[in-house]
Amino acid sequence: MLVGLTLLTLATRSLPGIGFGPVAPLAAGLLGAFYGLAAGLVWRGLPPGRALSTLASLLYVVRPPLAAQVRAAMRDPAFVAHFAR
Repeated sequence: MLVGLTLLTLATRSLPGIGFGPVAPLAAGLLGAFYGLAAGLVWRGLPPGRALSTLASLLYVVRPPLAAQVRAAMRDPAFVAHFAR
């Protein structure tokens, strides 16, 4: 995320009206850390991972077809069973 933000900043530096403030790298880093934590907990099958995965999937609410696929995958018996061990 930080590399992408850096490239985007460099690419849009000379364009008027498009800019990133000093909080943008912090926000990108925190978002990346959140997704990394959620992925690690899901990978290990820990119960908080399922909750964080649900929170992370809220990003897809604005795209109903994709959100439906994500919710279906999270209701899949194999996904649910992964946390039952």
